[in-house]
Amino acid sequence: MISLKESISAETETDDQLKGKYFCRNRDCKPGISTELLRRWVYNERYTLYDDGNSRFFTVFIRNLSREDDGRYTCGNNQKWSRDVDFRVNKNSSSCGTSVIRSAYIGQTITFSCEYEHGFKTHTKVLYRVHGDAVLVLNSSQSSQSSEEKFILSDSQKDHFTVTIRNISAADDGVYLCGVERDRADKPPSKKSNTHITFIKEIELKVLRQITSVQVEAYISKSVFITCEFPEEFKENKKFIEKDSSQKISVDEQNQWIPHDKVHVFDDTSAGVLKVFISDLTAADEATYRCGVNIADDHLFTEIKLKISQGDNFRESSESVAVIGESVKLSCNYPEKQQLIKHICKENEEKICQSISSSEKQRFEFSDSTAGVYTASISNVSPRDAGVYWCGAETRHEHLTSVSLTNKHQLTLTMPPVIGREGDSVEIKCPYDEKHTEEACLRSGKCFTKDAQNIIRSDEDHDKNKQTQKLFCRGDQPNICIRDGARVSSNNRINGRFSLTEEPSAGVFTVKISDLRAEDSGKYWCAEESSGSFIFTEVQLHLTREMTTSDTKRETSQEKAEMTTPDTKRETSQETEKPEVTSSDTKNETKVQETEKPGEPRYAVKLFCV
Repeated sequence: MISLKESISAETETDDQLKGKYFCRNRDCKPGISTELLRRWVYNERYTLYDDGNSRFFTVFIRNLSREDDGRYTCGNNQKWSRDVDFRVNKNSSSCGTSVIRSAYIGQTITFSCEYEHGFKTHTKVLYRVHGDAVLVLNSSQSSQSSEEKFILSDSQKDHFTVTIRNISAADDGVYLCGVERDRADKPPSKKSNTHITFIKEIELKVLRQITSVQVEAYISKSVFITCEFPEEFKENKKFIEKDSSQKISVDEQNQWIPHDKVHVFDDTSAGVLKVFISDLTAADEATYRCGVNIADDHLFTEIKLKISQGDNFRESSESVAVIGESVKLSCNYPEKQQLIKHICKENEEKICQSISSSEKQRFEFSDSTAGVYTASISNVSPRDAGVYWCGAETRHEHLTSVSLTNKHQLTLTMPPVIGREGDSVEIKCPYDEKHTEEACLRSGKCFTKDAQNIIRSDEDHDKNKQTQKLFCRGDQPNICIRDGARVSSNNRINGRFSLTEEPSAGVFTVKISDLRAEDSGKYWCAEESSGSFIFTEVQLHLTREMTTSDTKRETSQEKAEMTTPDTKRETSQETEKPEVTSSDTKNETKVQETEKPGEPRYAVKLFCV
């Protein structure tokens, strides 16, 4: 909508005519406005009047003009002086501009342009401000311009002039008017003529409040995690993140991660914070960001000056293997030049690195940093610890916390070796985590394709969202394991010599291998899968050979050789010196009772006598 506003000035004649000014229409001088006051704005519906006194003129401002405002008006004082003013409203004039809304932040400098018709290029340009009911002149193209002034007006004398407002404060919020001075003949006004000021543009300036301003340093190819805190009363309000006052991301959904290219946002209404995760940082990400919340017709925000550094001394990534139940240490780089807080986080399925939960933090410890390196230790490792971790440096401010990530660690799990004997059976107890649906893909952060998933699913109607699937497979790497197929799984519990039994109460599933063979020796993987994500635990199976008959004879011979002594030889000799006995002697068998002498060995002897 185009609106036109007009200001009319009338110069007074003598010093005794300084009081009782009026402006009215028709012979009865109604409607209109009058005042007995100097240097104070008075109001009457759409009319505003200001008597400067010292400048020997007064100003009338009329709002919301319409065609019904055409006609003759009279301005004067309550004594002898008056002057008629013929006033015409032209809605089709191209000098009538539009209303626009501009937003700016405290401390900023903004510039906007005001377009005018070519015939007004030599006219004086003005900037007014509507402050409440008052209308204040701020600057004019006829005034001297200084770069240090708050309001700077620059006229190209072509088709527009520009207005610059420096170092914006909260008090600068309001409506501004660009205008051109003219008389009734569209000529530049003379000193004695009535001056019309045609306002060609209305600018509504909204000054947005800033909570604080902080600088955050992050690193090329890494990620940064920022948490913005807001006052308690705005917990439920919609949040936003903005880059360089132009690229604005509004968070329309709450309490879930929302992706926008490599920027992920999470409006946590329970904590009253906005979480922002920016991954794969490049030099182009260095900018000024504003993390804000919408409040009525205004915004509340924190300014973030993100600096991107090289971080050449940070290792790209590393792999670590941990034995379940034991501890593992991860080596982390640390910016030495700042006193920061050591940090470790774990990727979720969206590859967003989230802080370790408070219930788990007691198992994580940090060593003292030396030469920019510290160690993060995880004790009592369990299946839920498998995944991708990032080390980082945390910085805390009053209303903002940032974590700049430095090193990536891929943590896989293994069990103590399982030893079996050929021909026997062995049971392997595989631990698993019932909360796996919240875990990330383990190996290199990769989830396998649907084709790979179908290999391990024998039941096509299985609902993967209801429970996790357990499986046991063989291969040097997990992807080979999936490719070659599971030996047994939750959907195929018996497969030849392999069987699987789940024990939810114990948090394990047991795999039994019967009739062990030499070719069964090797690397296996206990795995659980949910929604396309896998957690693997490595198992090494070692087999020993079953002893043969020749092995037994050889072992017996060696044992006998070791037992040969002079005493045993004498004993053997006595045992061999027995009388010869014929078959007839058995008829008259007599038992000889055992005799015993102190200090001598005891013997039991049977004699057969004729």
